[in-house]
Amino acid sequence: MECCKIIRGYYLTGLGQEELAYYFKVTEEQFEDLNLKVGDILITFYQNQEVITSIPALVRVASLITDKTIVTQYLNSEKIDGFPMLPIVEKYKNFDPIVFKHIMEMYQNMKEEITQLKLK
Repeated sequence: MECCKIIRGYYLTGLGQEELAYYFKVTEEQFEDLNLKVGDILITFYQNQEVITSIPALVRVASLITDKTIVTQYLNSEKIDGFPMLPIVEKYKNFDPIVFKHIMEMYQNMKEEITQLKLK
């Protein structure tokens, strides 16, 4: 990958924003084209501390790391860990916080229904 920028972000799921921050990388060109800023919602792939998946996922940008020295340190850590920072596919331009809140409510309802079904 050509010289890049690093994004620190949090996954948004049916449970809300996850606690752990993850790091992602974008090329210089993609960084400029997407006009990235803190608070943006991006599309990538879902991962956790054990696995990388092909499932598309939303990430909220918490910070942008552009200092070349720090970026180099992150890229070196990636090589040492053998676990890549995932790419950003695209900026999610139509994110609606009200719809996201509805998703979280629907997920909570589904969990409650599962609990009720297990009791029967």
